[in-house]
Amino acid sequence: MATTPTKTHPKSAIPQLSYDCRRKIYRAQMVAMHAYIYSLGENPEDIPLYMPYIFSYIHDDIEAIDNELISLGLFDEAMGERPRKPDAK
Repeated sequence: MATTPTKTHPKSAIPQLSYDCRRKIYRAQMVAMHAYIYSLGENPEDIPLYMPYIFSYIHDDIEAIDNELISLGLFDEAMGERPRKPDAK
């Protein structure tokens, strides 16, 4: 849950995902779910020609999400990097 920025708690002190990032997470989740459901009823030899494009679409969304998380510094500890200052970009 987001907090209201105040003088003691500026908005930059709490890294948060953008709306666009949240939208990409949901879109990748839904596309993957529908591709999986579709594949359950198909013969494995009859892979549709558009399936590689679907996986490329999911890859692009996840890559954009990963880049945003790294730029916010949310992976610094896991990647073994020093934590960033709250005002650093």
